[in-house]
Amino acid sequence: MAGTYAEMIDEHRINRRAMLLGQAADALDVHGLRSVTIDAIAEHAGVAKVVLYRYFKSKDGLIDAVLAEMVEALLGVDAMPVESWGERLPHTLALARQKRAALRVLLRQAPHDPRFGRHVDHLHAVLAERTICRIRAVLGEPVAMAGDPAMLAQIVSSFLLDAYLTWVDAGDPARDQEFLDWLVASIRGMTLRWWKGSDE
Repeated sequence: MAGTYAEMIDEHRINRRAMLLGQAADALDVHGLRSVTIDAIAEHAGVAKVVLYRYFKSKDGLIDAVLAEMVEALLGVDAMPVESWGERLPHTLALARQKRAALRVLLRQAPHDPRFGRHVDHLHAVLAERTICRIRAVLGEPVAMAGDPAMLAQIVSSFLLDAYLTWVDAGDPARDQEFLDWLVASIRGMTLRWWKGSDE
């Protein structure tokens, strides 16, 4: 059953905005955060520049939207209710594959930009807080650590995000399960060594 005209217009705007964000991410990945022009993004999206300005107030606003949407998607997958944290990994890998360009911009370009680096900082801060809570729930309080729990959580989130992107860029999708098994074993070993001072 078709919705009202207003609902159809809203749905069209939501879908078009999502398409523009995806195309903008592709253009940012190719040209770079600071080198890309609004003209290049419009050309990449196959729309007139005025269309972009209907949805985003400025080039920086568009870049912020691309990065914020990627962070929100990653945090959404990370918040999925699961029995074991490893069950989230295939979903995060699928997201990385689906939004590869946006993830590349977020992890490879944004951290080096004084304005846009805040998106990466926010992502790591939320993931670190969640990681510490999850580790404590399973392992209790740390016994012997090389640094504080926040340091381990930052290392774990950085390692996972970089591993996803590296695998999506160069890994064989037919071996995804092997990659995910390796990730689980790597994180488990690193966490036990840091938190408990042993591998068991």
